[in-house]
Parts: sequence; C-alpha cells; structure tokens
Amino acid sequence: MGRIGDDKVEDALAELARRNPEEAGQARAAFDSLTFGEGVETVTLYGLQYWLWYLLPTKWWTELAEHQRLAVALGALFDLLEMPRYAAVCVSETTMQVLTAWHQGRDAGFKALEKAMNASGVQPPDVEEVLTWGRVMGIQENDAFQATAAHLEMAIAAGEFAPGARGWRADAERIAGEFLTSCWAAGEQSHLERIHAERMECWATPRGAARARLTKMITSRIMSPAPVPEDAEARLAPVRWLLTLAATDGGIPLTANHTLARAVVAEGCHRFDWLTSTGRPRSESDIPEAWTLREFVRQLGAVRRSKRTLVLTPAGKRLAGADTAALWSAVTAALIPSDPAEGAAAEAVMMLHLAEAPHGHFEQRAVVAEAMAGEGWHDPASGTPISVESVGWLMGAIHRRLDLLGLLHRQRSLDDPGDRLTDAGRAAAQAALRARALRPRTDVGSG
Repeated sequence: MGRIGDDKVEDALAELARRNPEEAGQARAAFDSLTFGEGVETVTLYGLQYWLWYLLPTKWWTELAEHQRLAVALGALFDLLEMPRYAAVCVSETTMQVLTAWHQGRDAGFKALEKAMNASGVQPPDVEEVLTWGRVMGIQENDAFQATAAHLEMAIAAGEFAPGARGWRADAERIAGEFLTSCWAAGEQSHLERIHAERMECWATPRGAARARLTKMITSRIMSPAPVPEDAEARLAPVRWLLTLAATDGGIPLTANHTLARAVVAEGCHRFDWLTSTGRPRSESDIPEAWTLREFVRQLGAVRRSKRTLVLTPAGKRLAGADTAALWSAVTAALIPSDPAEGAAAEAVMMLHLAEAPHGHFEQRAVVAEAMAGEGWHDPASGTPISVESVGWLMGAIHRRLDLLGLLHRQRSLDDPGDRLTDAGRAAAQAALRARALRPRTDVGSG
C-alpha cells in the first residue's frame, strides 16, 4: 500500500510534466531528496528550509543557476499540491539570496543560512532559564528540536505570531518554552525532561574507571535541583557587591593593567576580611579573592571592560537586579571554571566532596589525577598522563572560588580530617554539577 499523499504527488508531477517535462524531472529529483523517499506527509517548513538553504547548495555539486532551477521546480510542485506557504519559500528572494551566498564561499553561505533560519520563525530558539540547544544533539534532543520546529510552524499558521512583526522573537521563545515543558499525556515526560535525562546519562557515561566510580556515587543526588540554602545571600555577598559597583555611574575603576583599582581591592578586604601579607594591599595581585572575584564575574558574562572601567553587560544588569534564588542559580551554574582542564579537575573535586571520599589535599590530588588521566588528559610538556603535581595547580581554581564564597571548611591542623564543604557548599556543588551535566553539548565527546 502506498503512503498517504503519494498518488497526489504523482498526479501533480504528471501535470507538471505536461507543462514542462524538464521542470518535472527537476521537481521529482528535488522532492525525493527532500523527503528521502518518505512522502509528502514528512515535509515540514523547517525541513524544507534546511534542504533549500543548506543541503541543496552543499550536497548538489552544480552551478548556481541549476540550484535556482531546482528550487523553482520544487516550488511549482508544492503549488500544484496546494501547499502555498511551502511553494512561496522555494521561490522567495531569501532562498535565492542564500543560494547565491553559498556560491560566494562557505563562510558567506553559513552566514546567510544562519540569518535566514533565525528570521524564519520556525528555527527553535534558546529559551532563557529553560533550555539552550546543543550544537551536538542526542536522539531525544533532536526529536524535541524537530517537534518544536513543527509546533512553531503551526503557531505561525494559527496566527499566534508573525515572523518579522514587533515582539515576534519573544512570542516564539514563549511558545517554544511552553511546548518543551508541557506533558501531552498523563504519566508522560515533557520534552525538556527527556532532554535532561539524556544529557545526564551522557554526562554520567564512564570515561575512565576512576571517573565512573565518582559519577556512580553522586548522579542520583543531582537528578533534581538542590534547594537554595538559607544563607545563600550571605555567600553571594562578594558577587553582589561587585555587580552593584559595576552598576554605578562610571563603573568599576581599573588600573593601567586592567586590574581592579587599589581602592576597590581595599574596600573588598575591609568588607569581607580578605587577608593580606602586608596589611595594606598594593594591588589586586596581592589578594587572591580579588582577582578570583573579577575572573568569576567575567565568566558569568556580567561585566565587560570599557577603557579603564568594568561596566555591566545586559546579562549583568539582569543579575544585579536578580533576587537571591536567581543569582544563586547563575553563580552556582558558573562555579566550575570555563577552562577545560580546570573544569575537569573542579568537576572531580566536587564529586569527591559530595561522595564524602578522601578530603585530604594529597589524597584528593591522587584521585583527581587518576580520574583525569582516565579521561585522556596529558601533561603538555611530557605527553605523559597528567601528573599529580599538574592536577594540584588545576584544583586551585575551584578551591579559590569555594573560598571566595565561604563554601569550604579548610583543614586547620594535621589532626583535622581535611577540607569539607559547608552545608551551603554542598548545595552549591550539587547545583554546579547538575548544571554541568545538563549543559548543551558542543562536540561529540562532550558530556
């Protein structure tokens, strides 16, 4: 038995052949390529655009005029199939511009593709505080992406928003967010829940025996969001202070070397009891907390340098006015350093703390080194598996951040069992690792 719509497609192709046999042949070839032979019912607006604006110019090795003729022929077929929106895309000025751009070079082609997709209305947008799509997607995420694109197409057809109209991007983001978080049948997971489960599984998948032991011990603890601790605002005080300073007229003054001005460092020392070796800080470099804080707020995307000042970015303005829960969420999500090696070390350190594994500095270094070596980390100079000494330096980044926010009880004597997280520190570690596990994948090997 043929697929639904097959007869209608054949009738349309036959009619097109009576008018223009060459165009009919081009339409058949284009349609079969678009649908992979699966029939008209599989066509979506997103899929059509992707074919026209990417697959056609990159997979069909021919001249621009032929690419344009194939697009026009496909449009003629959709016109006969009484699918006018799809026909219009095929012959649109946008399609012709994108095809032309590809023939000017791959960079120009990708730029035109991205611009056209983003303006189309059916490209699923990132949804703030809900989901950022990965450049690499698992099966569940790709299914959700395609389903969201189809849902946006239906919303446009129903008049819920119009691409290009005022405020349409906010409408598209809202509609996408509602779709991703909705359960469409009793007992069924939402698309977002399925994406989260898939990303968590990918993150926890063993990449070496030592890391596998750690993820096995703590994965169940980060499946659900950790509650915001009662003393969260007190832990956030340094970040809140720097954001408030950056929000003032003129921003935060910097030195000629673009470090925090001495007066700013001195105020931080006074407010937060940052210790100095001399009693009077001469520069930011004298105070680990000061440069750690500046680096951390920069990773948050909250500040940018303007000449010799730090000023808030749009994201920083939102964070400066955020309540405790929102700021805690943003800060803990960025707690693990963005540097890949420091991030891998920090991840292992936090898992060790949550698993209540060895807390002594030398024991921690050995376990973290084993975990990182199992993941393939090597010392750049020697090419050998990463050493305990190198790992010790890498672990410093997360320990400085934990110290800055008062999330770590430091070992005070040889009799002390070792460093351990405070209650707020445990909540922060859970939130940080959960954010790490659920972050969008950027390459095949990321988890």
